[in-house]
Formats: sequence, C-alpha cells, structure tokens
Amino acid sequence: MLFALKTKKRFALLLALLAAVLFFALPALAEEPISFSLSVDPASLTQPGPVTVSLRVGNNSGADLTEPVSLQDPDGQVVTAFGDGGQALIKQGEFITAQHTYEVTQAQLNEGKLTYTLSYNQVDENGDVVVQTLAKSAAVAYTGTNVDLTVNRTIDPEVVRSGKTVSVQYELYNAGNVDIKNIRVRENSSISGAAQTVAALAPGERKTIQFTATMGSSAMTSVGRVTYTAGDETNTVSLPEVIIPRANPGLQLGDFLSADKTAITNGETVTLTMSIKNNGNITYSNISVTDADFGELFTNLSLGPGETLVKEKQFTLDKTTAFKYTVTLPDNTGTTNTVTSNEVKVSVYDPSQVLMLTLVADADTQTISSAPADVAFTLTLTNNSAFEAKNIRLSHGATNIYTVDKLAPSESVTITRSFSVSQAGKFRFTATARDALDNTVSFDSNEIALTYAAPVVTATMAPIPTVGPLITVTPAPIEVLEPVKLQTNQLLHTAAYVLGGLFAASFALFLVSTVIRVKKRSSSKNAYDHMELGEKRDYTEPAKYPVEMTPAEEELAALNREEKADAELPSDSILKEETPTVAPGNDDSTSYRLTRQDSTQFDTPAPAVQAREEAQPARHRRAGRKADDAEAPSEDE
Repeated sequence: MLFALKTKKRFALLLALLAAVLFFALPALAEEPISFSLSVDPASLTQPGPVTVSLRVGNNSGADLTEPVSLQDPDGQVVTAFGDGGQALIKQGEFITAQHTYEVTQAQLNEGKLTYTLSYNQVDENGDVVVQTLAKSAAVAYTGTNVDLTVNRTIDPEVVRSGKTVSVQYELYNAGNVDIKNIRVRENSSISGAAQTVAALAPGERKTIQFTATMGSSAMTSVGRVTYTAGDETNTVSLPEVIIPRANPGLQLGDFLSADKTAITNGETVTLTMSIKNNGNITYSNISVTDADFGELFTNLSLGPGETLVKEKQFTLDKTTAFKYTVTLPDNTGTTNTVTSNEVKVSVYDPSQVLMLTLVADADTQTISSAPADVAFTLTLTNNSAFEAKNIRLSHGATNIYTVDKLAPSESVTITRSFSVSQAGKFRFTATARDALDNTVSFDSNEIALTYAAPVVTATMAPIPTVGPLITVTPAPIEVLEPVKLQTNQLLHTAAYVLGGLFAASFALFLVSTVIRVKKRSSSKNAYDHMELGEKRDYTEPAKYPVEMTPAEEELAALNREEKADAELPSDSILKEETPTVAPGNDDSTSYRLTRQDSTQFDTPAPAVQAREEAQPARHRRAGRKADDAEAPSEDE
C-alpha cells in the first residue's frame, strides 16, 4: 500500500515537470522566425482614399539573415519605403520599420481590411531553400454609403434540344452597405416577354429569379437588363448578349469497336480499340464504358464538338470471346445517351487448329507505259497449318481469281494470271478460307506497286540496206517465151525505131530553120542606111545638093528617073516609105534625114534603062556607072 502511494506521488511529480516544460517551450516553438505587424491611419473612411500604413519587421530566428526579406502591398507591388527599395537584411534580434501611403479602394473598404505580404527564404531540414510567405492584415472601417448590386446569370442547359426547356437564372447579391429596392429584371423577348421583380435586398442578402423557354427550330438569344434604386438614385446593370444554341447531335458510331486480331492461340493477348467521333455541337462528359464479361472498362471520359474519342484495352484470353461495349454519354443538354457497340468475336485456338496461309504475289513488270496495260501476276500460296486447308479462294478486292480445292500442310501452289490494269497503283491479293472452328479467315499478300512511265520517243535512223550477193540472170531462149510476150516485144522495138526516126527528122528541120533565120536577120541588117552628119542631105531630093556631073551623067540620071516612074508597080506606092520631113523652124544644117531604099535598085537596072544603056555608046555607059558609083554609099558607110 505504501509502495503504491509513493508511486502515485512520483507520477504526479513527473506530470507537473512535463507541464512546466511544455508551458515554457510552446511559446518558443510557436514563435515565427520573422515577426511582422502593421497599422493603418486613419482606421475608417467614408469613401475610397489614402491612408498611412506603418510596418514593423523583426528577426526572431536566432541568427542573422543571409537572404533579404521583401514586402508587397495589397496590390502585389513592392513597398519601396521598406529597407533598401523593398528588401532588407535583418540581423538577429533586430527589426526594421517603415511607413508609406496607400490608396484604399471601395472593394477594400467593403472587405474592411488591408493585407500586406512578407517574403523570405528559409533552409529546410533537407538543406533545400524554400520561399516562405507571411501575410498580415490591418482593419479599415468604411463609414460611408456603398451601393453595390452583383448580378450573376446562369443558362442551363448550355445547348438545348428541340422541344426541350432552357432555364435562364439570375442571382442577385447586395454587396454594398445600404438597402437596394425595386429590383426589376427583364429578358429578351425570345426568352420571356414579362419582367420579374424583387422588392428589396438588404446588405449581404441574395435572391434568385428564373426565366424558362422552349427551344424551337433555331437558336435563342439571352439579353439581361436589371434596374434598381438605392436611396434616391436609380441604377442599371446590363448583361452581354449570349447565344443559346440548338442541339445538333452528331455522334459517328457505326462499327466503332475493332480488334487487332480475330484469331489467337490460347493465352495470347488481343487489343481492342474503341473510336467515337463527335460531329455535332454537343459536349459529352463523365463518359463510362462497360463490357458484359469484363465489367467497367473506362470512366470519366469526355468528348467535345469536333473531337474523336479513342481508347484501347488489352485482353489475355483462354477461350473464344465476343466483345460488345456499352457506352454511357451524359451531355450538356441534360440528356444521358447510351449506345452499344458492334460485336467483335475473337476466336481462341489450340495451336494445332490455327489456320495459317502465306500468299506471295509477283508481277512481270513494275512499270506500265499505257493505260490500260496487260500485266501478268504470279501468286504463290503456301499452307503453313498443321492440317489440310480446303476451298481457298484467291481474290483481288471483289474479283475472284481462283479457288484451290485443297492444300496439304507445307504444300504450295503457284498460279499465273494476266490482268488488264486500268491505271498504275498498289495491288494486293487475298486468300480466304474457313478454319477448324468454321470461322472465315483472310490472309493478305505482299503489296505490289506499279508505276506509270510515259513511253520515251527516240529518233530512229533509217535502216542501212544490206547489199545481197550479185545475182546473174540468164535470159531464157526466145523459143521458150510465150507467143504473146514475143509479139509484144517486137511491137515495142518497132515503135522505138519509128519514134527515134521522127525525133532525128525534127532535129534536122530545127537546125535548117535556125540557119535560115540567121541569114535573114543578117540581110535585114544590111538593108538599112547609116547616118551621116553634113551640111544638108536628103536622099529623096538629091538635086538640092549641088553635085558636079558631066553632061553624060546628067542625061543618064534623067533617063533613070523616067524609067523608074514608068516601071513603078501599084504596090510600090503602098510599100514605099514616105520621106520624113523636117518641121517648120527646124531646118538646121546639122539635122539628120533618114531614107530607106532597097539596095537592089543599084544592082539591077530596070529593063528599059538596060536597053537604053546598051544602045548608048560605051563611053556614056562608063560615065553613068562612075556617076552612080559616086552617089551610091559604100557598105562601110
């Protein structure tokens, strides 16, 4: 009993000592390493305006600060009056004071305080430098009148389906220090034609009013206008125009679930891909995806207008499984949509039941120079399965090429077919058959690319003829020729001789006529007199030119004129050329006068004259000839 009493006393003493230690240690532990205080003068305002702020910052860390502290005002600006331009290094146990003027806003008056912030660096237990902030506030009272009505508008839903209701809600809050009365809210006529009112709002009070409308075939527009009175003043708050669109659903679903493989072996992994595209103006959020066999697959997905949601999931299967996703899509029209995907069956085989075919394609050319063009394709099909494959159909797109009835394991077959290719491009063939589980399985060949190249036109030289060996032709004996050919040859020879004779005669006549024309041209030239320059000369009137003649010559000349007149024929007057006369006033002693006479007149005298000359004595004849020779011009003249 005594021992128990002593033990209780000792325990009580220990508790007292512990309490004393905590009493003296807690203030030291609670004290900040940097002390910070401020005050405002004046402490109350009737309206926004300047105040003087006094600040005091001390170092209680137990050591000199190695990094400066900085001070910012309620607007986040550095207080330059503090320390050196807003920063100060404070030694252990010391403090710094500062004062500066600050412009208080109405919002700060409504809040009733000013808050300053002190920033400094501190090293933590890991030796890292951490930026510390310390905020202090000073009260400032507002004793003036403050009218402040805050209006918040909310439209729900954001996009509205045709025939559905849209709600336009206004939250009214009196953020001032006076009552607000006769609050009147009016909406656009497409939302509501009637205004709603709130009688009064006390400072700090909130109220909500709501407009509803039904979406038609086109979008609606919200335009808010709020009027109220505070004291004797009437104020207005106008809210901007907001378009409320009509919902245009546009989910592109179709077969939006696919698998990278539809046949795998036991324990193999398959990847399923879900792809949903949003072509409308509705936003879907908090989308979830589930499967009947595997439960919830995805949650909290979103799909905005114009976006595509793509999600992949891997599954390791040990049996044949049919996947079908259920997708839940809440949207911003307030409607929750549920869609079910297409079914994707993944067959799981025992390795000995897997159908494996290899199809290799080849072409006799890689380039075509015209379209269409004939191209020969060679297909080599190999059965890599552990069992016999049957009824293997070879095709290109929807065109069937050939069907292989059966193909033993490791056996190959080669098929060549010519096709008319309409254009260049890539070609791939497919082999299709049913496996051991009666599933249709397809295997694609390698890809063959045919390119187009225009034919190259090159200059072609004319071929050089090859001279063959000399061929000697021996004429056949005449007696072996046919009778008709022999007769024809004889006629041709005869005609050639006749034509040759005619040509020779024509050529001889041409030579004779040429000689005659040359002679006539020479005689014609000799029949013309030549011109002389003298005092006066006239061949038609020789009497005008004084010529000394003997009496016998004068008599002979007279006889010649008489005989000439008697012997002149009628045609001579026509053929005789008139003697050109000189125009009056041109009787110039140096002028020319030209007369043409036949030279035969002097060679052959008329018959009467010849007889007369014969009757005359020889002396007279000689004198006449001399006179004629004196008058007749020489050929040189």
